[in-house]
Amino acid sequence: MNRHLKSLAFLVAVSAPGALGQPIPDRPEKLTYAPISFQVPKAKDAKVVLKNKVPAYLVSDLKGVPLVRISVWWRGGSYMEPEGKRGLASLFGSQLAVGGTQKLDAAKVEDRLEALAATLASSCGPTSGSLFLQVQEKDLAEGVDLLMQALTQPAFAQDRLDLAKRSARQALERRNDAVTSIAQLQMPYLLFGEKFFSADRTTAASLDAITREDLAAFHAGLLHPANLAVAVSGKFERKAMTDLLNRTVGAIAAGPAARPSPKVPVPDFARKPGLYVCDKDAPQAMLQWAFPGLRRTDPDWYPSMVMNHVLGGGGFAARLMKKIRSDEGLTYGVRTTLGEGPYWRGDLTGGLQTKNRSVAYSLRLALAEMQRLKDEPLTEAELTSIKDGLVESFPAQWGSRQAIANRFAEEHLVGWPEDWWVDYREKVRSVTAADVQKMAKRLLDTEKLVVLAVGKASEIETGDPDHPGALAEATRLPLARLPLRDPLTLAPRP
Repeated sequence: MNRHLKSLAFLVAVSAPGALGQPIPDRPEKLTYAPISFQVPKAKDAKVVLKNKVPAYLVSDLKGVPLVRISVWWRGGSYMEPEGKRGLASLFGSQLAVGGTQKLDAAKVEDRLEALAATLASSCGPTSGSLFLQVQEKDLAEGVDLLMQALTQPAFAQDRLDLAKRSARQALERRNDAVTSIAQLQMPYLLFGEKFFSADRTTAASLDAITREDLAAFHAGLLHPANLAVAVSGKFERKAMTDLLNRTVGAIAAGPAARPSPKVPVPDFARKPGLYVCDKDAPQAMLQWAFPGLRRTDPDWYPSMVMNHVLGGGGFAARLMKKIRSDEGLTYGVRTTLGEGPYWRGDLTGGLQTKNRSVAYSLRLALAEMQRLKDEPLTEAELTSIKDGLVESFPAQWGSRQAIANRFAEEHLVGWPEDWWVDYREKVRSVTAADVQKMAKRLLDTEKLVVLAVGKASEIETGDPDHPGALAEATRLPLARLPLRDPLTLAPRP
């Protein structure tokens, strides 16, 4: 071993947490480490129920930096928007924290936050939203006062709303600028239909129709204790924080217009499996696909998750990444995702960007890897590697107290079983090669496959001269063209 390798081995040895105190090996891969000791945080240990029955999840760090982070979550979002007011939930979410309060105008709120070196932010998505405060421990009382003003007495200043609407309209105008944004718009229509809330149906007309009074009415309907959950992390005493929350969030009562948010609707759209091409003159194409999946509470969730990790969810260790990126050099990255299905069955989705002429070949390669998963059981070495990766990376999901508290609050709003994650690692380890093969056969059913390619249609459909084969020949599914939509009206263009 030369001098440089010896130095490297020494540095690796002394810097490795589990390596201190052991003899220096002659090669870095011979280092040994102590087993990871990690206990999954339990929601029941963090949970307190406030006076008005709002659950709060408190994860403190008495030895940490003197900061406190509070998120008030609510159940409700764009699925509750009135017809003709698409975009209302997003505007409500953006304006709750920046539109001022009935006691302080927006500029004064910002001045106080700046003086406190505090952050107040809000957002609202398809099914939920949150109002977030970060403040120094010594300024907690004033910070929570500003949080409560925004939560219970928002002003929705007209000038701030007008600015947000102009910004939103500019975003609409850019919908057709890139193949990625076009795909984000078109794929939900293929999966859920044109009337379902998961498809973005915000138009210039619906933005124009949204008023300050609409935001106030949306807020009044949401502010019900049954819709709320709180996540708190940072430096605080548990009893003192519980008392503070009971005087503030725990004192919220339902107003005359407030109601528990309705159940999130379930799509009833009948998908049409097929190959869909949307023409956009661009040098790179976006390729996406989707199979029907399952919910996280399905008994077969764990083998499905392992199967997805093998296929495309495992980064550079995944088969699609190795084949399409590393071996063929057709893309910078390819990934698949197994949706958890919080309100209805999720989807197994995937996608990549590549040259227009490489789309057909990339799809054939992806489908071949999927077929191999169905035809051949995993080797014990590959299965062990994938499962070890999932188990060993699991503690990182709980890497901060803020992440822990927010996970508990979000899972409460969705209605997942409490402490579902406690036996996660044991269930991952129990997955067998036969389980993975079974789920590949169940989920990777090409007769139910929806494929979308956005790019220069003539080149996408023709394919690559170096790897002959038209897109229509990649799989036995009908091929159809999708028109671009007008970015402001969403009407299909001729």
